[in-house]
Amino acid sequence: MIKLVIFDADKTLWDHYNISEFEEPFSVIDGNVLRDSKGRTLKVFPNVRRTLDELKKKDVKLAMATWNFPHKTEKVLRALDLDHYFDVIVSRDFPFKFIMISEIMRKLRESGTSLKSEEVMFVDDRRAHFGNVWLYLGKIKCLEMWKDVNDHLEILSKLERS
Repeated sequence: MIKLVIFDADKTLWDHYNISEFEEPFSVIDGNVLRDSKGRTLKVFPNVRRTLDELKKKDVKLAMATWNFPHKTEKVLRALDLDHYFDVIVSRDFPFKFIMISEIMRKLRESGTSLKSEEVMFVDDRRAHFGNVWLYLGKIKCLEMWKDVNDHLEILSKLERS
């Protein structure tokens, strides 16, 4: 049974490929679109909030592992009012998701939640990250966004089959 779902951010939760380029001040349009001072925008994908709400109702822990500058991730999540969903957010300026996931699991363990790898699901838009996750962390269930699932709500059905 899955007890933790870890999400990537860029191209997984929203349509922009690199929020580290965003510059303040930010403005939020209709709650799901963020514009930076240079006019760059990102849009939260449909059903992201609904999926996060449903996962929380099921008492699933939520985390984020993203290759972005930590201060940018924090500010974008806060501006979009998404930060409160996540129990742990690990944002690093390097692409090694298996290291970020290890850090997430360590932080959860330190706060009293120990998980086996088969109780963890990782959702990312790039399958390239999965090899090292499996190699170093074991049987984590990995879903490639837009290939294994085409809508965030489909993650809920994958959760139930685990």
